Amino acid sequence: MSAKALLQSDDEALARMLLTHCSECANALMTSLLKGCDSEHPGVEALRALLMVACATTEQEQRRARNTLECMFILGTARWGRKARSEGVASFQLASQRWIGRLLQLPTFDPDALCALFTGQGAYTVVIPGSPYWPESLEDLDVRSDWAPPLALWVQGDATALTSCDRPVSIVGSRGVNEYGRHVARNLACQTALNGHLVVSGGAMGIDAAAHWGALEAMNQLGAKVAGRTVAIFAGGLDHCGPTTNMRLFEQICAQHGALVSECTPSTIPEPRRFLLRNRLIAALAYSVVVAQARLRSGALNTAGWANEMNRRLFAVPGEITTPAHAGCNRLIADQQASLLSSTSDIEQLCHETHAPSIRP
Repeated sequence: MSAKALLQSDDEALARMLLTHCSECANALMTSLLKGCDSEHPGVEALRALLMVACATTEQEQRRARNTLECMFILGTARWGRKARSEGVASFQLASQRWIGRLLQLPTFDPDALCALFTGQGAYTVVIPGSPYWPESLEDLDVRSDWAPPLALWVQGDATALTSCDRPVSIVGSRGVNEYGRHVARNLACQTALNGHLVVSGGAMGIDAAAHWGALEAMNQLGAKVAGRTVAIFAGGLDHCGPTTNMRLFEQICAQHGALVSECTPSTIPEPRRFLLRNRLIAALAYSVVVAQARLRSGALNTAGWANEMNRRLFAVPGEITTPAHAGCNRLIADQQASLLSSTSDIEQLCHETHAPSIRP
C-alpha cells in the first residue's frame, strides 16, 4: 500500500507511534521538529513532512520538501529557546534521513495495520500529550538540553494509574541489596501506598522489586479504591519486560490496577544506554525521589541527578559507612545533594496529605 493513506490520516497517536519508531527514542532533534509545527496535531504535521520527503519523485520536489523540513526544525529550535547552529542543522539532516529510512522499511502504510502493529494487536494502550492519563510532570524534561519528553507512552495494565496521584513517590536503588535496603524500600513503599500515593520504580531486581511489592502489599490490605497504585518504567518495549525473575511481579502489578510503562515501541531491545534514559522518566514522574540503597557506581545515582536537575525533592537512606552498598546514599547526603530520610513510617516529609487514588474515567 502506498503512503497516501498515511498522509491522509489525522491520528495524532499513530503519528507519535511512528515518530517514536523512526527516532527509536525521544531526542532533542525530534522534539525541535515537533515544536516547529503550527498545527494542533504536531505529530501528524511532522510525520507528513517526513513522508513528503520520502514520497518526492523529482529532484525539485525532494529539495522543496527537505527545505520545509529543515525550516520546521530551525523554527522549533528557536521556540525551544535555543539556536540552530550549522552543526545542529547538519545533525538534523543526517537524523531525518535515518528516520525516513526507517519509515520506508515499514511492512505497510495502512493506518489500521500500523496501529495494530504498534499496540501489540491491542495489548498496549498508547497515551499521548493531551490525554487525561498523560502525566503533565513529564513536560519538565524540557529543562534538559540533551534529552526531551517522550513522544508517547506505551502502557500495559491500568493507564489511569499514571495520573492517580498528583505527587507520586519514586523509590530507586541498586539491584544487589542487603536485607536492610530491601526492608526500607518495601516498608516505605507500603506506607506510601497506604496513604493513597502512587509508587514509581523501574521493575528491576533489588530495591525496585521491593518497592513494587510493598505497594502491592498496601493494595492487598486496603483494596484498589483506597490504596495507591504502583507503576514500573522499562527501558525497552513492553514485550521485552525484564528481568524474567520478576514476571510474577509484573503480572501482579497489572492485576492490581498498576501499570507497566515504556516510551519505546514494542520490539525495542532494552540496550544499556536506554536504562539511563529510562531513569529520567522515573525522576520526572515523581514529586519526591528516594534512593533507598546504592553503591557509588549505581544507576540510581543517575536518577538522583535527573531529580536534582528537575528540582524534585531528593531523599537518601543512610547506611553503615563501612559497607560499600550504602556508599552512594551516604555520599548524596554528605554532599548535600539529598536530604536524609530518617523514617519509613513517618512519610509526611515525602508526601502530601493522604488521599484516595484519583481515577479519571
